[in-house]
This record gives sequence, C-alpha cells and structure tokens, in this order.
Amino acid sequence: MRDAPSCRCGIDDRRFPSFVLDNVVRRVLQPPRRFLSKYVRPGDAVADLGCGSGHFTIPLSRIVGRDGRVLAVDFDGRAIARLLRKAERHGLDHLLEAHTSSAAEIDFVEAGSFDFVLAEGLLCCMTDHAGAMRQIRRILRPTGRAYLSVMKAGRERDPRTVTAREWASILSDVQVVESGEGPFTRWALVHPHPAAS
Repeated sequence: MRDAPSCRCGIDDRRFPSFVLDNVVRRVLQPPRRFLSKYVRPGDAVADLGCGSGHFTIPLSRIVGRDGRVLAVDFDGRAIARLLRKAERHGLDHLLEAHTSSAAEIDFVEAGSFDFVLAEGLLCCMTDHAGAMRQIRRILRPTGRAYLSVMKAGRERDPRTVTAREWASILSDVQVVESGEGPFTRWALVHPHPAAS
C-alpha cells in the first residue's frame, strides 16, 4: 500500500466529496459486490481508476482475494488517504496499491498487467479523456476488459463533458463486448483493442 508522488492533474478536473460517492444509499441502489462479481474473479489483477474513497475498491479487494492485486488511482489525495485508512480497517491494505494521480498520467504502471479496469464515472470528471483511454488500453492485458461509464448530462462547452459523439469515438477505438444507456449514464464493457478476441 503506497501513494504516488504529487499529482500534476488538471485543475479543472471534477472533485466530489466522499460522502456523495461512497454512502449507504449508493450501496443499496448499486450494490458494488453484485455489480463487480460479473466482471472480476478471485486472483485477478484489477485497477480502479477514479476510485475516490473506495466505493468499489474495497469490494474489488474482497473479490480478488489474497492471490489478486488491486490498483487504486485518484487525483484527490484526500480521497486516497480515506481509502488507505478504510483498507487498513478492513484488513485489505496488503492487496492494495494506491496512487494520487490523474488516470491520464499513470506511466508508472506496467503495461499489459491488468485483467480488468474499472472507470466508472471517470471520464466525465476529467478533461484529458484521450489520455485516460490511452492509459486504460495500455495497462490492460490483451484479453483484459474495462468497464467505462459516463454521465449523459453536461454542458457541451465543458471540457469534462463526454458528448454522445465523443462517446462513439471512444468506443470506436476498442472492441465493445456490451454497452447500454440509462436515463443518466452511458456504459460499455470493452476489450483494449478492436481486434481482441
């Protein structure tokens, strides 16, 4: 368990208070373990990009177990500090590697080393969408998968907004396994390369 050097993240990236992203209501409406168990198995190497204070990170750690590996990245150092305390409290700190960094600036992560990348709500909270997607494709194993989701609402002129056109462009650079859309979000499960099997 460790934290990376200080983040050079864009000042315009969106920061939410921990209680907004990790609370009882969200755990009831979106039970993290039930959601994640469709994609992650014991022993997997997984990355939670834009992890916040650990709404998904702690359940990911429990699913992958002692033979797995969990990388957690968020540009908010306070959220990472909360996550590290929570992991220690749950006895999961030995599974977790946590870094304060933008998801677009994780060159310190070894290429092709993850079975699954979670980027739930990540892209619509940052300005460097292309950089984050480049890193997601880079760190996934050829057979790995990533879960991406973005909020549909947002101002066209806000650089954090992922428009329908940009979403289509993002998905054209990966192989889409499945995708969907709800009233507020768009999501996709993808392989890193269009040619991946």
